[in-house]
Amino acid sequence: MDGTTIIAAIDNSPLNRGLRGAEWLASPGNIPILIEDDIALFDNEGDGTYQIHVLFQSSGKTARDRIKAIFSEMFEDHGADMIMGLVPDFRRDVKLMARWTGMKPVGKRATDHGICELYVLSKEMWKDQN
Repeated sequence: MDGTTIIAAIDNSPLNRGLRGAEWLASPGNIPILIEDDIALFDNEGDGTYQIHVLFQSSGKTARDRIKAIFSEMFEDHGADMIMGLVPDFRRDVKLMARWTGMKPVGKRATDHGICELYVLSKEMWKDQN
């Protein structure tokens, strides 16, 4: 996939919260990882911390295995020390997937777009699980 595919995926995401694909892609340190039609976006928050956004077509075991492969790549190849994700409260399916991939919930956060649950996965947590 090229940049235009990533930009279109961001711009057309049904849960896009005002993010613009071209701006995201141009932002230094942001990392897109693609596996076929599945895209994971990592916002560089600094100091080895990244916020994940998942734009996946796959689901179930395939999605879980791909997310785990993507986490491995982030920790091993991109210097991530911490991956975090905000999951909207109404997305029980995504919360379950976060847990299946090793992320841990650490509490609820009020955002401009509603209540979200914050999930985290540190490099140390990842090593302990794998």
